[in-house]
Amino acid sequence: MKNFLPHLHLNFLLFFCFILISCDVISQENETSNYANKYAIAVNGSTLGGGLEVAKNISPHFNLRLRGNTFSIKDFVQEIEIDDANLNVTADSRFLEFDLSLEYLPFTQSSFKIVGGAAYFSDGETKALATYDGSFEYGEIIIGPEDIGDLRLSLDYSGIAPYLGIGMGRAVPKNKFGIAFEAGSFYLPKPQVGINATGMLAPTANQAESLQEDIKDYRWYPFLNLRLSIRI
Repeated sequence: MKNFLPHLHLNFLLFFCFILISCDVISQENETSNYANKYAIAVNGSTLGGGLEVAKNISPHFNLRLRGNTFSIKDFVQEIEIDDANLNVTADSRFLEFDLSLEYLPFTQSSFKIVGGAAYFSDGETKALATYDGSFEYGEIIIGPEDIGDLRLSLDYSGIAPYLGIGMGRAVPKNKFGIAFEAGSFYLPKPQVGINATGMLAPTANQAESLQEDIKDYRWYPFLNLRLSIRI
């Protein structure tokens, strides 16, 4: 009888451990089953403005995302004082981009992710208008705004841009709702520069090609993104 009791206790302990392990395995399988092949929709707030996203889980380590963002600044005015006159610069900028990316989660128990993909900037243009609102005097000669003229500058980054980033948070959350943060960069196409000028500023238009050459390497666009998603 004395030898029987230790064996009984040992068998009961082994059986109890087996039940715990089985429950944990079943729980993980249910969690994976609830997460696998699911979709999610999300709203984004980023350095590209606001946007919407649709994502699909394709494996425990990969999510596929399709996203669109838009950003616009209109009539941004900057005054620069030059002698007794003001140089008024009015700028408009807008971006409209769509990107397809693959999200890789190397650790099943962590939401750390590496993201790679490509975007298409269907609209990536900035325009600026520079005008004088004063006059310059050289002896008896007075040069007014109509003589000085104005200058129009356009900068266009439209085209295909590769993307690479890292972050925390799944595109398709394991729970019903999810929050994610991402930091990365787009490598924009070479910018196209246009300059139109009138009056005494007219010769400046010949500097378009030179300016385009000077800024051809300024193509990295930093991307910070905060998103709220819901699994469907």
